[in-house]
Amino acid sequence: MFDVSMCGTGYKLLKEVGAGGMGKVYQAKKSDTGEICAIKVMHNHMSGDQNNRKRFEREARVTCGLNQENVVETIDCGVTKDNQPFIVMEYLEGSSLADLLEQKGRIDLQEFYPLLVQICRGLAYTHNMMIVHRDMKPSNIMLVESGGEIKAKIVDFGIAKICPRTGNCMPMSDERLQAIDEWNELDDEDENLIQVLTAPGEVFGSPLYMSPEQCRGEVVDCCSEVYSLGCMIFECLTGVAPLKGRNAMETLFQRITMSVPSINSVVESLTFPPQIEAIVAKALEKERRDRYQSVCELKMAVMDAGKSLNLVSTAVSA
Repeated sequence: MFDVSMCGTGYKLLKEVGAGGMGKVYQAKKSDTGEICAIKVMHNHMSGDQNNRKRFEREARVTCGLNQENVVETIDCGVTKDNQPFIVMEYLEGSSLADLLEQKGRIDLQEFYPLLVQICRGLAYTHNMMIVHRDMKPSNIMLVESGGEIKAKIVDFGIAKICPRTGNCMPMSDERLQAIDEWNELDDEDENLIQVLTAPGEVFGSPLYMSPEQCRGEVVDCCSEVYSLGCMIFECLTGVAPLKGRNAMETLFQRITMSVPSINSVVESLTFPPQIEAIVAKALEKERRDRYQSVCELKMAVMDAGKSLNLVSTAVSA
């Protein structure tokens, strides 16, 4: 354990609740108010690397001040007495969209629709604040119970970026691409894990949810995030990720060179309404100019389809 303090305000750590590539997350209690919160602290072995440290500190900087019900709230940030940077966030008790997808195999349209509307609202808000997440995937959507309903919350802004064009992507080196290509000796479980993980300091994004331009190492903007969201919609509704290759390298290559098939063509027993098929197809257009130009535009199309199909836009029950 470590002593977390900032400006005289202390937090009592209760238990470790999660860990990622950049750090660990603890459930904690604010000493003066008793408020339960979550504290993300950078791994000791990574805090000495200036690039990793800057990325961690940027997460705190870009999320402080965000105030929208579908985005995790950042409460505080600072450094420990051991010079470890930390971020204090609202404590979310629940499971992720990835957990729900794994449990069910696929999510029924009626159940997924209200979650999608909420995700669109949260992401449209962050884009309006000139923040692009750059790692939108089911594991970064938390589902928490609130008033007997399930609320979607966007989390993990560790590789988010603020800039006039809403983000830059680090190009991948030839050596990195070659390393990905050589992962074909891994078993299926390891390969699937690689395709959904983000390697800090290496590839900005997770291959299964990256847009063609992100795969090419080009600028990642709000329109790129429309594609990532389209991948999530496709996978949640069908249980199959679009253009998934045998390994991460093949997935990246397919994203650059191929068009995504219709959502109605991947699972023989599944047929979705034309409105949903059209929305997914437009979100996953290979060329940026052919997609929805903003998540707000995508959200409006989703809500219009919901009205015509009598889908419910409130949160799903627990």
